[in-house]
Order: sequence, then C-alpha cells, then structure tokens
Amino acid sequence: MNIFSCNDWEPLREIIVGRADFACIPPPDPSVKNFMYARLTYREISKYIGSYSDKIIDESNSDLEDLSDKLKELGVKVYRPKKIRHDAPIITPYWRTTGWHNYCPRDIFLVIGTSIVEVPSVMRSRIFETWSYNEILHEAFAGGAKWFSAPKQMYNDSSFNFDDLSKPTLMNNEILFDAPNIVRLGNNLLYQVSNSGNEKGAIWLQSMFPEYKIHIEREAYSGAHMDSTIVPLREGLVLFNGFRVLPDKYPKIFEKWDKIFFHKFPMMKSDVSGISSDAIGLNLLSVNQELVIVDENQIELMKTLSKYGIESIPMSMRHARTLGGGFHCVTLDLSRG
Repeated sequence: MNIFSCNDWEPLREIIVGRADFACIPPPDPSVKNFMYARLTYREISKYIGSYSDKIIDESNSDLEDLSDKLKELGVKVYRPKKIRHDAPIITPYWRTTGWHNYCPRDIFLVIGTSIVEVPSVMRSRIFETWSYNEILHEAFAGGAKWFSAPKQMYNDSSFNFDDLSKPTLMNNEILFDAPNIVRLGNNLLYQVSNSGNEKGAIWLQSMFPEYKIHIEREAYSGAHMDSTIVPLREGLVLFNGFRVLPDKYPKIFEKWDKIFFHKFPMMKSDVSGISSDAIGLNLLSVNQELVIVDENQIELMKTLSKYGIESIPMSMRHARTLGGGFHCVTLDLSRG
C-alpha cells in the first residue's frame, strides 16, 4: 500500500469504502446535539435513538458494494473496514455513550501527503470508531505511511454551547475537529471554524504539519463538514454550494480560481431522523480531473460539470441524507497521483 494524497482531484489509486452495518443513532448528549441536531431539544432527539432499520442498512450496504465494484472497474484498489459493532457502553468519569457507525471513513481520518491522522472527532460516540480500520492502517504503516492520533478527547459538556445558534456551538476548550472540516489544496489546508472543528484544532494541525499552510476560515459555513459546501474539482476550479458561499463572500484562497456557485439541488428522500440536507448531493467523489462519481438524482449538477469538461458516473446512495454521507463522505482516498 502506497499512501500519498494531498488533494481531491488527482487520479485515484487506492481508497477505503465504508460500511453501514450496525449503524445507529447514539444516546443524546451535547456532542450529538452539536453535530447532528443543534436545533432540537434532548427530548426531541431521544425519539430517534437506536438502530436504523434493516431496510436502510441493507440498501446502504448494497449501494456501497456497487460503489466498490465500480471503483474496482476503474482500476482503483478498494479497502473495506471490518464489521465491528461499537455498542458496548464507553464509560469515563465524565460521560457514557455508544458507537455510531463505520459509514463515513472520511470523517475520522485525515490523509495529508504520506501521513494518516486519526482526528479528534467532535462526537463522543466516535472515539473508538477507528478500530474497524486497524488492519488497513497497519498495512499502510508497513508500507511507510506515518500513522498517528490526535490528543484524546475529554468531551466535557462545557465544550458545547447552544445559547446562540448563529455561531458555532463547538467551543474552543480542547482540540476537536473532524477531517472534512478541512479542504486539502496541496500544501495549503483550508480549515473552517465550525460545529465540526474549533480553532485549537487548527493550531494543533499547524504544529504537526509546519510545512503546510493552514488557512483559517470563519465565514463560509458554521454548520458541519465542508465537503457539501466547498468542492475543488481541479487546480483553479472550485464548486461552491451557492446557498452557503456567495460571490462576494468566499474563502480568499480561491480568489484567482474559476468558481461555480451551484443552487439547483433536487429534493432527496430521508428518514425523519436524517442529519443531512439536500446539499448532500454536492458530496461527489473525483476519480480524476475529468471524471467524478455523482448521485444519480443530480441531473443539473451533472449538466453543469459537463460544461467544464468533467464527465459524471451517476450512482445510487439512497440513504445519504439519513446516514449523513454522500460519495465523498463514505470513502477515504489513500493514494492519488
């Protein structure tokens, strides 16, 4: 296994595709509310606790298998996590929780060059999610990759504050961030201060990767992950969620880039507990600079991309909104170029 990836558009060589087995909504706590349901009360969140239906899990796994097969057809080497259930209570002096799922490997690992970072996820229920990937990580390490973990999280309740939902509800008390809070642009890393990443996370990341330049962004989107908001398609061309990023208000690192401000999201079905908006349709996976995998419902997006010389492979990810992940989320590229 050769680990090297520093953007999302160079030719894809090796990748992880997640699993939906055992997916559930963990018991409500401040970290769950922060990431998934900031506008709901704990009583309202409690209605959704428990495993997703067999139908959702089976159909999601079927879509993930189809994605794996398609990537293999394209010459990409595919790895899959082990089927490990994370439902045993995790107890600390501060809190108790259970696991979430292994559907989105993109959330919990950050690949920067030849390094794989186990990020300090903003959700308590994800703290041991990386276990399912240990065999893959050991193989990467044996192949020369640098593998390390961020400082372990405490998750004190004071790390979350819901008094003003116009601001990030994640406080700056400890190092916390999910990997898709970062957009990789070669030696530049765009880091959004949001509900899925605080400023201490950016400072820690800069200290670990001094050869990279961290660009802290505060304006684009204060919700969660950035990969349905800012999608670099190739050097000099970026796709923006036009409802979140505006022509007069976008990260200045893209000032000289060609910009697509996209608005035409079709309605996508979701279980009542769904954690993503219709914008999850922007969550595409680049195979290379001329080819992407896109949700089959995104007709207007595919037409738009074709104007820029980018072909699309339409595929199904039926429960992207419910489980909170499109084609970018459910994968983790290990090698590009």
